[in-house]
Amino acid sequence: MILFNLINPAADLTELAQLCTPADTVLLRQDAVYLVLQPSLPFTCRVLALSSDLAWRNLAKPAHIQLINTQEWVQLTAAANKSILWR
Repeated sequence: MILFNLINPAADLTELAQLCTPADTVLLRQDAVYLVLQPSLPFTCRVLALSSDLAWRNLAKPAHIQLINTQEWVQLTAAANKSILWR
């Protein structure tokens, strides 16, 4: 599993979606959590968002994206074969 850490909501999501496999995970962090406001995202893999980043930006919990805390993020990173920062 590759963990893609997405931090920029203006990043090319189409390019990232082409690289993701169903076994991978995209984690929305920092300003990328604003993407939870979109009704759908182009990914075929699991999409998560860091709950503390949503809280700092006063965003409501989205129904279509699972939230994780910092401890779960560390566990996810440790379990990943690769962790890639996507800007």
